[in-house]
Amino acid sequence: MMCKIMDDPNYSLSEIKKRIVENVEGLSKEINHIAKLLYDNPETAYEERKACAWLAEYLSQNGFVPEKAVGGVETAFLARPRGVEPRKPQVAFLAEYDALPKIGHGCGHNLIAAASVGAAVALFRSWPQVAGSLLVVGTPAEEGGGGKAILADAGVFQDIDAAFMFHPGRFNHLGTDSFGRIKVKIEFFGRPSHAAASPEKGLNALDAIVGAYNNVSAMRQQLPSDTRLHGIITHGGEAPNVIPDYTAGLYFLRAQDRGHLKDLYRKFEECCHGAALATGCRCQITVQPPSLDPMKRNKTLEEVWRRNLVSLDIEPDYHPTGQGSTDLGNLSQLLPVIQPFLGICPEHVFLHTKEFAEATQRPKGEMALLAAAKLLALTACDYLGFEDIQKAAAAEFAGESPPVVGK
Repeated sequence: MMCKIMDDPNYSLSEIKKRIVENVEGLSKEINHIAKLLYDNPETAYEERKACAWLAEYLSQNGFVPEKAVGGVETAFLARPRGVEPRKPQVAFLAEYDALPKIGHGCGHNLIAAASVGAAVALFRSWPQVAGSLLVVGTPAEEGGGGKAILADAGVFQDIDAAFMFHPGRFNHLGTDSFGRIKVKIEFFGRPSHAAASPEKGLNALDAIVGAYNNVSAMRQQLPSDTRLHGIITHGGEAPNVIPDYTAGLYFLRAQDRGHLKDLYRKFEECCHGAALATGCRCQITVQPPSLDPMKRNKTLEEVWRRNLVSLDIEPDYHPTGQGSTDLGNLSQLLPVIQPFLGICPEHVFLHTKEFAEATQRPKGEMALLAAAKLLALTACDYLGFEDIQKAAAAEFAGESPPVVGK
């Protein structure tokens, strides 16, 4: 099939895809160097100044014009090909580069960033006349900071039609669901008194927060299977002989459905206010932004990824996998996105560990990085090249039609 939106109708998409593979292989030393550089210099959420500068500089050296501090976020950037006017449709490669405290790149964001910039450069070199529809967005603070949510609220993704990224993992998944997440601080305010001499004059804030904790624990068994609710007591008092007048806790509320998440928050509030009523204390509940949305997967684009995966002689896995929360969920509610996984480690090694970080620098991690850069560029090439894929992905996103899935 010939590409429907190319400037040269005699230039086949298959030739472009062959060039993409060759270009990524030619870039292998450079993108491996980027991944190693980030691995050796881990920076946590909103502190990724070196990573942001290095990635922007690499893109600048390869024909892109980076704009830093987009969306009002110091360590975010957006890069477009130099000298080319943007035109529809527009696709974005997403680069994450924040690390975890003490663990470093235990979630493999060094590979994510390297793969995305490598894919962008390879696609630009292979198909320069479509480069106006291509950009890279550096998205900091995925680990707890909600960088993509903040950038989305600032309008950074307003004119983008689809976004692509990959994630390293244990298996070759086409994509995974994720929980929406609300982060909540709870506080109870009572009245202090001597615990032995005059306990009747006090209002025990510790009893209040323990009561709330028990209420939440009792409620869990009636919750839907797609919800999670977990938390800790962060402040329980000052001294055992003083009735605590202040206590605090921190909770994560998660659900795969926006409606379920809203209902879960309402029930959580009732648990806390019930404990306050029972103890005579005052309760204060504070949602700490940004809240994260559940992932809205696009099976049409995942199928395009699968076909390219098979073309590289890589077989997808269908092992069950655990779920967390990600700020990509917020973006997935605004436009079609994909986040397939490629395995880099043995099954017994898990994300958010030092062992996983080390796996990013081993041969399997390097192979996955090159495969990811190829697959991102190939999938974006298919999307840009075929109007039927664009329309099918958009229709699935809008709920107007089922996903286009291969036989």
